[in-house]
Amino acid sequence: MKYLADENIPLKVIRALVGRGVSLSSLSTNMRGKSDLEIIQYASKHDLIIITFDKDFGHLVYKEEIMSKGVILLRFSPKSSEMILKILEKLLLSTSFNPIGKFVVVYENHFRIVDLPKNKK
Repeated sequence: MKYLADENIPLKVIRALVGRGVSLSSLSTNMRGKSDLEIIQYASKHDLIIITFDKDFGHLVYKEEIMSKGVILLRFSPKSSEMILKILEKLLLSTSFNPIGKFVVVYENHFRIVDLPKNKK
């Protein structure tokens, strides 16, 4: 699986995940300043699952029905980069985790997985 980290994911976390074998690119390095719509369209075109703290992606996939490969929405107050890394490692390095076609809401101690809408623009 390939992931695209939104600008709100620290580069320190991205580098550590890449170092652990996660296929992850960052908006901070190649799409800085793009709108959420441009990001989700880019991710969809390149089969990337978005990782973000931005709730607007939920609006785009459910209300606007914009097609997405998958979204991982982080819904916890990040106390440090290490905390974000620990939570993402546990999720992304799990062999049973499959976010394709899913909207995954990640809290500090648990996560919730919802199917993405079938009828998309």
